[in-house]
Amino acid sequence: MSNLVGSVLANRYQLTAMIARGGMATVYEAKDQKLERLVAVKVIHPHLAEDPVFRDKFFREARMLAKVNHSNLVNIYDQGDDNGRAFIVLELVKGITLRQALNDFGKLSTEQITQVSKAILSALEQAHESGIVHRDLKPENVLLADDGRIKVTDFGLARELTADTDTGSLVGTVAYLAPEVIRRGKTEAASDIYSFGIMLFEMLTGNQPYEGEDAMQIAFKHTSERVPSALTVNPSANPNLNSLMLDCTQPNPLNRPKNASEVLSSLASLPQTKTDLAQTLVMPENTNFTEVIGEPEPEVNLFGKHGSKYLGLRWLVASVLAVGLGSFGGWWFGSGPGALVAIPATSDKSQAQATKQLASVTTNVLVRSIFSADYPEGIVIGTEPAAGILVPHNAQITILISKGKETVAVPNIKGLDLVTATAQIIGARLSVGKVTQWFSADHPIGTVYSFTGMDGTKLPVSSGVDIKVSLGSIPVVQGLQLNVAKAALQAAGLSVRKVNYKYSNSFAKGEIISVSPDEQEVGKGSTLVLNVSLGPNTVVMPKVKGETILAGKSLLESLGLKVVIDTKWLVKDYGIKRITGASELQGTTLHVGDTVIIRAR
Repeated sequence: MSNLVGSVLANRYQLTAMIARGGMATVYEAKDQKLERLVAVKVIHPHLAEDPVFRDKFFREARMLAKVNHSNLVNIYDQGDDNGRAFIVLELVKGITLRQALNDFGKLSTEQITQVSKAILSALEQAHESGIVHRDLKPENVLLADDGRIKVTDFGLARELTADTDTGSLVGTVAYLAPEVIRRGKTEAASDIYSFGIMLFEMLTGNQPYEGEDAMQIAFKHTSERVPSALTVNPSANPNLNSLMLDCTQPNPLNRPKNASEVLSSLASLPQTKTDLAQTLVMPENTNFTEVIGEPEPEVNLFGKHGSKYLGLRWLVASVLAVGLGSFGGWWFGSGPGALVAIPATSDKSQAQATKQLASVTTNVLVRSIFSADYPEGIVIGTEPAAGILVPHNAQITILISKGKETVAVPNIKGLDLVTATAQIIGARLSVGKVTQWFSADHPIGTVYSFTGMDGTKLPVSSGVDIKVSLGSIPVVQGLQLNVAKAALQAAGLSVRKVNYKYSNSFAKGEIISVSPDEQEVGKGSTLVLNVSLGPNTVVMPKVKGETILAGKSLLESLGLKVVIDTKWLVKDYGIKRITGASELQGTTLHVGDTVIIRAR
């Protein structure tokens, strides 16, 4: 991805420096030119921005953070899209991460651990009460600000507890993943507690409990071993905090505290940490930064090495500014031009309805059409920024209109083996549907001969493509004896439902004449009907000369022959008049159905 430093997003956010780059997005320090403040802007990588699935995952962080409001959570200010560059705007926290502190200090003091734990758990408590699990707690996602504040960030993997969290996929960083997440991909509030417990072990000892050459070894230890006592690594570790760590890292989630609120209560009740909690950096939930009552106490930064030596002066300046600007700020952000309003929900509405609904917020409305598997064509999917986000009056809001499901052509996989066909299907952004195997004399065994969309019909992205794979020809049993034919068919997974016996001039008695499937398509488990020969269908011409016409005719017809009578006598005389000759000599071999002429003159 190119460096965007110097760019201005949405005619508002000037990117001034790159802070970090990850697998999904790049984070920049930026200046909000409208409100004249420094912010952090996270910009999704271009190759991911084109994928609606990744865009949804990216903006999920914004939606998650918008649901919670806590002093120990990084605030979200805005989200949007600038010519395909999707971004969210976050509070800029200057300082270091807990990971950097651990790298510098190794194990932390009891006071430092208590302070950090209280902040993390307070943030998690708010998230859990809002029905959200973080799913990626680790020291890299805990920020230690220069002014002493502690913030939990990076809810990019967060998910609502009410959503289907049984994804079957392993998310988060493996060193901090709970056993149930590794085994089943199942994430719940107790999974966050396990991750916190691993972080607590690391703060007590300076090391992670498990090490290995690769992620699989570490994952195996999480699922097969019990996290050891921190005292075995650091005998001077606080025993009460160690006990809390062991409770949080119970292998069975049912044996752990069920959420952050329970752990926070346990932390507050620990005898040797009560005094430490008085020094916490956690601020009251409803703190009003524009109203000063008495003399504010400076926040304690127990990581002074990385804090600001001018912290007291900052508080003094902040107090003066707060008093001087309090009234002005109340007007500016209350009813003045800086007032913020929440974007209303517009999903499932028409464009006209959505525009009308947004009129109370802004007249600066753009429209963009995108593919959607969930909304019919022409229906509003939502907005950017999303519903519920606070924006200034007349801010630019984009209405997202559904173009319906995106469709793609199914690649031609006829004649390919199943592995190659699967790779091409996935490469076309489709999925493999039902795979069945059928006998087909026209296609080599193991090759695809039929599939969904082979007629050129396009399918919605991610649709399943049903595939038919050839089992080759049905075993050739024609001419075999019945018992041999049955054994050959059963070995191929077929069974004989019925045997029919027929005359045949081509097959000897007992040989298979033909096979008749019960169904149009034959696969393993299908049933067949076998036609077996009774031998040639012939008779020998009997002696009819001297017999009455009636008797001779009856004899020949009983043998399956057709009879023509050449006589001058009336039918009433057939019982007494004698046959004088026949068209076939006595002893001649005839086929059933042949015609014989008898004469009586």
